[in-house]
Amino acid sequence: MSSAIPYSFGHASPLSMPTLRTRRFLRVKLDMVGRCQLRCIMCHFAHPEFQENSVTMDHELLEKVANDLFPIANDVVLSSSAEPLLADALPRALELCREHDVPSFHFSTNAIGLTPAIINKTIDVQMPVLTISIDGGTKETFEEIRTPAKWDKLMSRFDRLREIKRERGSIFPVVSATTVLMRRTIREMPTLVRVMADKGVERMNFVHMGVIGGLGIENESLVNDPKLSNDTLAECRELCDELGIMATMPFPFPENFGGSIDGEGQILDAARSDEGGGSAMGAEDGADVDFDTFSVAAFMNHKNKEFLFPVPEKTHHNRRCYFPWYYIHVNPDGTVFPCGSWFEFSTFGDFKTQTFREIWTGEKYKQLRHEHVAMKHRDVCANCTVANMGRPDVLASFSHRAKIKREWAERSNGTSNTEGSASDQ
Repeated sequence: MSSAIPYSFGHASPLSMPTLRTRRFLRVKLDMVGRCQLRCIMCHFAHPEFQENSVTMDHELLEKVANDLFPIANDVVLSSSAEPLLADALPRALELCREHDVPSFHFSTNAIGLTPAIINKTIDVQMPVLTISIDGGTKETFEEIRTPAKWDKLMSRFDRLREIKRERGSIFPVVSATTVLMRRTIREMPTLVRVMADKGVERMNFVHMGVIGGLGIENESLVNDPKLSNDTLAECRELCDELGIMATMPFPFPENFGGSIDGEGQILDAARSDEGGGSAMGAEDGADVDFDTFSVAAFMNHKNKEFLFPVPEKTHHNRRCYFPWYYIHVNPDGTVFPCGSWFEFSTFGDFKTQTFREIWTGEKYKQLRHEHVAMKHRDVCANCTVANMGRPDVLASFSHRAKIKREWAERSNGTSNTEGSASDQ
């Protein structure tokens, strides 16, 4: 294991490589499979036209990716849009994180395959955090959303995790829970907080639902109930503080938030940036507007901290997303996305044939950085999902992901599709 700094960043162009403030600047997200056992109602796996990706990252490619990225990674996430416990190489990936002394590494799981062997491996490598996904605070709501998962089985996984940690006298991994905020779950969030505290959960992450077209769940977006969302999350924050749970929550909706409403008062198809809704990376017409309950600088500071980017807090940010300088997403086949919400689905490189340096200094990354510095964002960024970097005061953050994919495909291929490829949602 080498401790040498692999590249010199000190005098690099801001459009090519980040200035080196720390050797470990990179956040890595790594999907080793493209599969999941569940068909959650808000997930691309549930799309009626979805075709599951059968590709699994082999050990040779994993070793190459790890050797290239882990020595400069501040944070490695061994999951993104699929279920990591389906990857045979997961135990080795955990070992590689420890061998390369990655400061922060974890994975997020539905916990169906959370066996004693995997739990013990996370303890062996002292993985800092293990995140379990759970939606809804009751058995009925959970099983409605996370088909075909069972509430009682999930609760037993929390118990098993706590028991093995206790037997081995380990505080790691810290147990975290992530929940997607929807209209059918929001009122149950205080109940969920209490359940999670009872199960030994120490951290909770609350995230707004990103709307995927074709699933018929548009009315579940809390853009339709902004005050209910704000009030309930404020209650949950107080409850988390009381119960000793560290909580990460989205910024509240501005009090003057609104948009295109249909006759029944539902926002079924939030306005895109090019429809007068303003850019998810900026505001109306790119203006830097502070609402009564929204500060751009505070939002950026919050998001950079949430994603563990080594960016100091600032009173002013001259860009609205730092992903092109600090983040890389690797798919099971070795191809690269610059973001975990890259609904354009153009690839930025391939680890089967390229090195990190070749990918990171390539024309596609340079172009994306230029767009962010100039605040001239392409569709996928201008309509970034609120679950990622999209601002909660802009309707474009809640617009259909399918539309973005469709329009990108039309421009790239000259097609006239009426829907995006479901397998790419």
